[in-house]
Amino acid sequence: MSISRKISSVLLCLCAFLAWGCTEEVDVHTKSMDRTYLVVEAMLTDSPDMPQRVQLTESVDYFEKELPPAVTRARVTVSDGSDTWLFTETPIGSGIYLGPEGMHGTPGVTYKLSIDAEVGGKENHYEAVSTMEAPGFRVDAVDYMYAGNATLKLDSLWTIAVWGEDAPSTNYYYVSAKLNEAIFPLDLSLSIDDKYFNGQKVICFPITTLYQTEAMMKLYGDCSKPLETGDVFTLNVYTIPKDYFDFYMGFVSSTVGAAIPMLQSQPANCPTNITGGDAVGYFVACSSSTSSVVIEDPFRPYYKKLFGPFPKP
Repeated sequence: MSISRKISSVLLCLCAFLAWGCTEEVDVHTKSMDRTYLVVEAMLTDSPDMPQRVQLTESVDYFEKELPPAVTRARVTVSDGSDTWLFTETPIGSGIYLGPEGMHGTPGVTYKLSIDAEVGGKENHYEAVSTMEAPGFRVDAVDYMYAGNATLKLDSLWTIAVWGEDAPSTNYYYVSAKLNEAIFPLDLSLSIDDKYFNGQKVICFPITTLYQTEAMMKLYGDCSKPLETGDVFTLNVYTIPKDYFDFYMGFVSSTVGAAIPMLQSQPANCPTNITGGDAVGYFVACSSSTSSVVIEDPFRPYYKKLFGPFPKP
């Protein structure tokens, strides 16, 4: 689910929830949004091997059946105050803009994203600023453990464990992955803090799970296919600023009825650092640490690896 569709979905759910809580019978009427928002998903990393990517779409109504329209032919640049890099739409018409090959950020440097785009039939200029944090977590190794029949009687559930070391300062992380060349989207990623392992070495920490099914493949493509021998799984741990952590937790992790307490602020009020017009989303500059593992036996039992030798980095 895209950011723009999440916004519309949450707003509709909030209306339904408030109507349900009333004692009088009321009719809930929905109408189209009175404006079109630019939806920004932008991440700049310190890895020269990782494509630097900005995705631009327009917001859509909840009942819109089509995917959010891409914002094309935009001018997208990133600057560090002395150098400016032009991002190119690749492929044309996709709304996905990539930085020059080998371009990457540097921890401690502040970057500005600039966007000139036509949104809702109007030309506008948008900006966002983010400072890249120093690396907070070093990933030494990553491994997989089959947990399907051993836990929830699922035939496509794996636990992903990580070995590494956390810096002594308080840090926040965005954890994503890649299966072969298929990158996990925002929906399948997560954000965590280091409250329970601050400044500690981490040994076989179950950082996330893979729930790979046919239904997930229809939604997300090859990143959700069942693991097979020869696949390469890559874990990426990004050190992020606190404001992006708050954005992620408020916008992606919370759902109506699941939040505690139930009436806390919902994703409809999530923060954004995009200025200059009606816009949602975020631009974040973050340092990264990465490790990969080649799948040997996809159905290797969990307990054998849990107590086995330390995997080689």
